[in-house]
Amino acid sequence: MYTGRRVAEGKAKPKKRRYLRIFFLWSLLIILLMGATGYIYAMIFEGRIHSGLDFGKGKALPVAKEGGPVTFLIIGCDKRAKENDPGRSDTLMVLRMDPAKKVAYLISIPRDSRVEVPGHGMTKINAAYAYGGADLSADTVSNVLGLEINHYVVVDFQGFKDIVDALGGIDINVKKKIRDHFDGNYVSFNPGMHHFNGQEALEYVRVRHVDDDFGRMGRQQQFLRAVMDKLTRFSNVWKIPELVNIASHNIGADSGLGIKEMISYAGQMKSIGRKNIHMITLPPLSKNKMIDGLSYVILDQQKVAWIVGRVKNDMPLELTAEEKQNASIKIAVKNGSGKPGVAKEMADKLASLSFKIGEINNAKSFDYNETQIVAPPDKVELAQRVRDQLGLGRVVTKGITSNGSDVLVIVGQDFASSRVNQSNGTQN
Repeated sequence: MYTGRRVAEGKAKPKKRRYLRIFFLWSLLIILLMGATGYIYAMIFEGRIHSGLDFGKGKALPVAKEGGPVTFLIIGCDKRAKENDPGRSDTLMVLRMDPAKKVAYLISIPRDSRVEVPGHGMTKINAAYAYGGADLSADTVSNVLGLEINHYVVVDFQGFKDIVDALGGIDINVKKKIRDHFDGNYVSFNPGMHHFNGQEALEYVRVRHVDDDFGRMGRQQQFLRAVMDKLTRFSNVWKIPELVNIASHNIGADSGLGIKEMISYAGQMKSIGRKNIHMITLPPLSKNKMIDGLSYVILDQQKVAWIVGRVKNDMPLELTAEEKQNASIKIAVKNGSGKPGVAKEMADKLASLSFKIGEINNAKSFDYNETQIVAPPDKVELAQRVRDQLGLGRVVTKGITSNGSDVLVIVGQDFASSRVNQSNGTQN
């Protein structure tokens, strides 16, 4: 009898194993189907964002170094423009993030800034999009800021509206009474906290006649902070598929920015945290400069260089007490290494430390192995201060000086070997 029972038990085991095997096979099949469906879904989205740009696309952008900072150009446009007319970029922002150092910068660029648009001369920066799409916009912004653009994203205004609605609205503190009329709509907001739906949020960020473009950019930055706050809440995780779907219909991106990369960058931005995202608008020297009948914003190049220097060196955008003292020291910079671009690189570095920059030029010879920091004997303390903050160079109290500057920095091979900007073709 015991033998019979053992035989019966022995027969049952293969049956259980068959059930388990079938269960695992079906589970594997379901997982594979889900994975395949997800992959196809992602490819559909990716196809949309890469076909969402009407023209001026296809140029290969510089690839960010693995583990290093990455820079995005964000272009806001209105696809309600006339057929076959791409219009001009209504909003231009540069997002640079360094996940390793847990810092990010969002830089707003006035759309009426007068700059050199490659192939089209001096004109408004937002005209670059009309002339050559996102590619030309990226080239123009890169030249203005001296930052490589690794990716660009073109966002239709409709996308703002739909994303806000999908999030259930956003809360924004309106700082002053707003009354405006544009596109046939009358807009009115009283001061205080508001819970905006998508249409209201879109109207708020597009208000332009109550102050100026700088007030408008401030509202755009405030709006983005509110959206980021809402997006990072755990309660909105389940909305991700809907948000991705909305984004895919309202966003165009360069060919190197796919769904996988977007998810990765989004995770990196979340790890940085909103408190470590610094927002700033490029400052003007003149807001309404009339040239040939058109009103331009003339950027303050010295302040722009200071901002870019801070961004490149992952530094805060507020001056320390030491840096406030630096602002009174004027420095001339000369290239004594012969390597292209190092004088500009050094000037940017010094500007990021808040020193006032004078002339930038070539030295009489290119045989300086060590950077020299030259000052007359009565200003040797200033030269030593510059040397201490640069962390390199040798203080010299005899030799060439520069008229109108307190200190002269002659850039040598010690700086050039690690800082040379290969993309700059000039000696300066």
